[in-house]
Amino acid sequence: MRLTLTSSDLESLARTPVERAAATCLRLGRRGWALGRRVPDRRLDGLVAIDAEALHERLAAGDTFTTLLDAAGSWRVDGAAAGRGLQVVVGPQYSWRQARVVDLDGAVRVAGPGVELFVTRCGRYLSVDGGGELEEISELAAARLVYRLPHVREDGLPPVLLAARHARRLVAALAVPGGAGTDQALAGARAAATVTELLRGTVAGDVRAQRGIAAQLLVDHHGSQARARAELGVARSTLCELLSGR
Repeated sequence: MRLTLTSSDLESLARTPVERAAATCLRLGRRGWALGRRVPDRRLDGLVAIDAEALHERLAAGDTFTTLLDAAGSWRVDGAAAGRGLQVVVGPQYSWRQARVVDLDGAVRVAGPGVELFVTRCGRYLSVDGGGELEEISELAAARLVYRLPHVREDGLPPVLLAARHARRLVAALAVPGGAGTDQALAGARAAATVTELLRGTVAGDVRAQRGIAAQLLVDHHGSQARARAELGVARSTLCELLSGR
């Protein structure tokens, strides 16, 4: 896995013929640095370290491979280490300067039509985009992806994704057949309204209670509301409400 640029990488790039120099680059992908084709209209250009054209110009100006590498410490990816299952996940702006390494060994893989999602052992959600690159996404975005999938293997899913699947089953239970008669359509509309109120009231209250229980456990583990609040990312008033059960 290529996680740090070397002189050999630059030498390979420098051998690029002039006619292909503008379209050839060193790019950081899901398995590390590699020589590849530069596509100007793609956002993955943010993962490019240097293209052959720029390298040719720097060498002609008197730079050496060593000086170029020494001047680019940020080309070394945080967390770089040898090991099986290590892959690169890019930053939110697809910038190689924000890239870091994650270990996919032991990660839960969720796949479906147009969706490939990994849940790492440390609880990160990584989506594979259309270009084959790994991008970290929020828990809510992951839940939405899993909710939309027609079929998912549920073994090993974290609670939030399992809950998303239960929510899909809830909606499916309310489905009214396309050829339903008046009585059946009316019953379906009323059932949906009833379940909506159930979700807004009873279910939402129970979910909030579970959130409060988890928040209290976090406070107990840290011995500090301030530390728990920082991890949860909530205001002091919100934490107080959660701990009081309101």
